[in-house]
Amino acid sequence: MKTPPGSSAVLRRTTAARRAKLPAAFEHSGMSTAAFARQYHLNYTTFCGWRHRRGHAKTPLAFAEVELPTPAPAAELVIELGTPARLRLHCEAQPEKRQRF
Repeated sequence: MKTPPGSSAVLRRTTAARRAKLPAAFEHSGMSTAAFARQYHLNYTTFCGWRHRRGHAKTPLAFAEVELPTPAPAAELVIELGTPARLRLHCEAQPEKRQRF
């Protein structure tokens, strides 16, 4: 990044050790990101990048064991009203119909 002629801006490199400590200090500061960056003479966008990378490094993707409840066995109700007529209820979504019969 070039600085314009006559500009008093000084480009600073931040050491890896300081770069690792600053996001934790920010979390405990209670300040906004912009205010913290100003106080520590950091470029706002650069500091946001450090925080983003730190957050992704701390939470790697992993598998989690999940226990699902065992489904109740499906019950079937068949009502035969003679040879041509048969009523068959076998869906768990219809328990109220089963109770009526």
